[in-house]
Amino acid sequence: MENNPVVVKQNQRREEKLWTEIREYQVATNNARILGVLDELIINEKTGKIVDIAVRVEPGRNVHIKGAKRRGDLLLIPFTRVEKVGEFIIVTE
Repeated sequence: MENNPVVVKQNQRREEKLWTEIREYQVATNNARILGVLDELIINEKTGKIVDIAVRVEPGRNVHIKGAKRRGDLLLIPFTRVEKVGEFIIVTE
């Protein structure tokens, strides 16, 4: 996935960013709560669409986002909750 572009919506227009550009981005809520760092994208093999973003959360932090699942130190947040990709990745709480 290193050089494949990831399509994100920004201000209702499509823009492409390389995985290497967004990997390790900080992920925050629309209420300015830092959740962690983008670790991986979960992609549906049949459709090729991003299903979830995997956010690496500091061990011991108890973070909740509606519809998200916890797997160890990863928080799997549905991609539909991503509002914006800029300096941060912003997700709806």
